[in-house]
This record gives sequence, structure tokens and C-alpha cells, in this order.
Amino acid sequence: MTPSRLERSVARRTGDPLAVIRRLGFQPRPGRPEDLEAEDLHLAVACPFCGADVPVPSAPCGPPALAGCGRCDVEFEYAPAELFAVGPGFGARPHRRVYAE
Repeated sequence: MTPSRLERSVARRTGDPLAVIRRLGFQPRPGRPEDLEAEDLHLAVACPFCGADVPVPSAPCGPPALAGCGRCDVEFEYAPAELFAVGPGFGARPHRRVYAE
């Protein structure tokens, strides 16, 4: 993740202006993420209301058209481009986004 992409992401999540985030000096963590196996990865989408990572269940015919956020108690539509991989599995330990390099 580039520094500018990280700053934009933090600004979007916190609602603060980009200039404020840049002054605070956010930087990507050094090092590569630990290697994950394919079975450790799951699809998720960000909730448009609270920003939480919402799991998207897998199905033989593809992901469902709606995702449900337990924090907001809402279901919402999402575009396939909004999907991202997270790991490890939901419920086991806190999950984290996995970015391709």
C-alpha cells in the first residue's frame, strides 16, 4: 500500500480532512504480511455506513447480491469490485485485510 493510498483510506475511515491525516504522518507497517494459505482467505466488503469489514459467504454460484452488517443491522448492495480478501477466518481471531503487492 502506498503512503498516499494509506492516507486517503485513513481519512475516509475517520472523516478527517486529508491534510490533517498527512500532518499526523501515517505510514505503512514495515515488512511483508505473514504468508497465508488459500483456505485462510475469505471474501469481505466494507460496510458503507460504519466501515467495518463484513464477511461475504461463498456459494457455488458466486457471492450473494447483498451483504449484511451486524454492527449496523442492515443489508446493502455492493459491486464486485468492492470485494477484498481477508484472513484468517472470521470468528477465529481478529481478521485483517490482505493486499496484493
